[in-house]
Amino acid sequence: MIEKIDIHLHPIAGDPGLDKYLRIMDKHNVVAGLVHGLPQEGWEWKMGDTNDQVVAAVKAHPKRFYGTAVVDFSRGVEKAVDLVKKYGDKGLIGIKTFPNVGFDPNEDQYEPIFQELEKRKMLVFSHCGWILENETNRAMSLQSINGASPFHFEVPARRHPGVNFIFAHFGGAATYLETLVLTSRLKNTFADTCPGWGRWVFENDLPGLKSMPRHKLLYGTDNEAELYGMDDEWWSKKLTSLGFTYGDLYLYFYENSKKILGIV
Repeated sequence: MIEKIDIHLHPIAGDPGLDKYLRIMDKHNVVAGLVHGLPQEGWEWKMGDTNDQVVAAVKAHPKRFYGTAVVDFSRGVEKAVDLVKKYGDKGLIGIKTFPNVGFDPNEDQYEPIFQELEKRKMLVFSHCGWILENETNRAMSLQSINGASPFHFEVPARRHPGVNFIFAHFGGAATYLETLVLTSRLKNTFADTCPGWGRWVFENDLPGLKSMPRHKLLYGTDNEAELYGMDDEWWSKKLTSLGFTYGDLYLYFYENSKKILGIV
């Protein structure tokens, strides 16, 4: 069984520090994970500030968990920069964004945020594509346009080659071709295969996937837990059918994320 790094995890209610989840990871040879904060703007998680929970997990299990803080650009550039500084100082290695809540990261007004990220050598991990509605507040504006696709990160990625940009869920189903274009052209762009759309595009064998750069594809699950074993088998068969070698699978499951996380 290949060692794995799960690039897409979140805090879990009732599991402070992700101690229980780490035991599941151990059973399935998942040696590390990148944990992301959850947005407070669109949903009620009943877990308090998840950014602080990410910090707690990272401190509790160094070299097993790495973390990003969720940052909402629409609340103002100054607040966003302050969050980058605050959680960068606490040891988190990047930010998680949800442009669906109402901002376009491509706008020039957000340049100070990316400047601060590059100065601190922090990464950007963004949800892209469709997102679940807020059932408790249907008036909340959640949308899949005006920012929530890979091309909306093209200008920041070109301007800031020192920042790694990772597109969650393979950049979304409708915009997966944007993922293929950017990961083929810009050295600092990557994508995970996290369900639903990240897996969906592969389940449906959409055109162009065979050309995905092998060193840009990352294993991510959104907390797959006890399904890790089945997931491992499914992805190995699927990627092999697309022409991936055993070495390519090693890159996908482990090595690509190892480099991004700076694991020695």
